[in-house]
Amino acid sequence: MSLHLKYLFMGIMGMLFFACSTSDDYVEIPTSGVNIPSETPFNTLSEYNFFLGDLKNLKPNTEDGIIPFDLNTPLFSDYALKKRFVYVPEGKTIAYNDTEVLNFPTGSVLIKNFYYNLDGEDHIIETRLLIKTASSWEPATYKWNDSQTEAYHSVVGGTKNVTITINDIQQTFNYSIPNENQCIICHGNNGKIEAIGPRIHNLNKDFNYGSNTENQITHWANLGILEAPTNTNIPSWPKFEDTTADLNERARAYLAVNCSSCHSAGGAANNSGLYLGYFNENPLSLGIYKTPVAAGSGSGGFTYVIEPGNASESILLYRINSSEIDIRMPEIGRELIHNEGVALIEEWINSL
Repeated sequence: MSLHLKYLFMGIMGMLFFACSTSDDYVEIPTSGVNIPSETPFNTLSEYNFFLGDLKNLKPNTEDGIIPFDLNTPLFSDYALKKRFVYVPEGKTIAYNDTEVLNFPTGSVLIKNFYYNLDGEDHIIETRLLIKTASSWEPATYKWNDSQTEAYHSVVGGTKNVTITINDIQQTFNYSIPNENQCIICHGNNGKIEAIGPRIHNLNKDFNYGSNTENQITHWANLGILEAPTNTNIPSWPKFEDTTADLNERARAYLAVNCSSCHSAGGAANNSGLYLGYFNENPLSLGIYKTPVAAGSGSGGFTYVIEPGNASESILLYRINSSEIDIRMPEIGRELIHNEGVALIEEWINSL
């Protein structure tokens, strides 16, 4: 099955999955302030009570368990800025695990807000929620109105024309808000939606909480929402743009965040045989001297996914350095080329 047909199949299955979702997939979490829906997502973002005061300020309701966080290496999304928050129900704890994506307890919510600084002011485009149910994660996407007073649940997604300046060059493009059935393409793992970013490696960093700055792992453990680490040497991914850090570590972390959710044994691109997870040490499945399963425009006429020492003739670099729909990788989630990410992967391939 081609990758495009597989995406179509996954999208159809995703629609069936959400259409068949029942109230049994949710649990009613009794809280004093934060609201978690017992059935379908709320119509408006404000109904969750995640934030206090003017909604656009994204002031977290910390007293009722909304915790801000950040990642060492984030997913690239057309240079959008992001503010992330997590909610774990009172009395529940995330098991410590420094090899896989963290397994959050039922009732947890991951909250990601995408915004740009336009004309000197932050303008929020969308807020994406992942709500942990008894059986899986349920996505819910909220589109913000122009006045920035509310965000409304949208199953179908949409586009937003945005003009931003990147490296002193002004670019205008259509920012894409994915429909909820597309979530399974990137977040799918063996047919179920999973979280991507929250790994110990990616969370292990200091964060300014306003009143103090503290390591996020320590902070979560002190709050009781994360089991105390089982070892003193907690792993950490470097920031991809930190040129003082190890080149291989930066490149592998970047590929893990931006590519491995699909390019994994349980992901949407598993039939490609290209697995870009951080812990994959098999050179061939990592792409080194690997020929593509299917040739075509996506190969650029090149032979290998990664040709060590020759980034300019490596399919991996060719695809991440394109914005054409039939060539670019990832295929969804971006319209623009991530220049800094391309430079990193180019340097890495040339160093092999």
